[in-house]
Amino acid sequence: MFRHTNGRENASESAPTPVAGNGKITSVIGSGSSFKGDIVTEGGARIDGAFEGSLMVKGPLVIGENARIVANISADSVSVAGSVKGNITAKKVDIMRTGRIYGDLITGAFTTEEGGFLRGQVKMTDGNVREEEIPVFAQRPLAAAS
Repeated sequence: MFRHTNGRENASESAPTPVAGNGKITSVIGSGSSFKGDIVTEGGARIDGAFEGSLMVKGPLVIGENARIVANISADSVSVAGSVKGNITAKKVDIMRTGRIYGDLITGAFTTEEGGFLRGQVKMTDGNVREEEIPVFAQRPLAAAS
């Protein structure tokens, strides 16, 4: 179950993985991979590579430290350790110390570690607002990548 090398734990297995919310990760875009398109998944997802398009995740979304994403995102919860250029709609958004978000948030809960970065607006909701009543700045077109 645990790997040991000369009595030492494997560093990648001992490092904590940021997990946003309660749910299993069922879809992964690994480091060194890139994908363009639209992803819709019923479970959680983790992205460690490059992604461009749109993400609709009915579970937690974990954006790894080396991830580079240009997408509008809708998920139950989002943990950002990499870079996101796009708008995020989620019940909970966590920006880790290495996380960068260039876009707007619509969320019920929001945290950031020291060093985390957000350039955009934050619209807090209480979870009781119907989706059509929320101002839809999340549907603004993405600016061209610099």
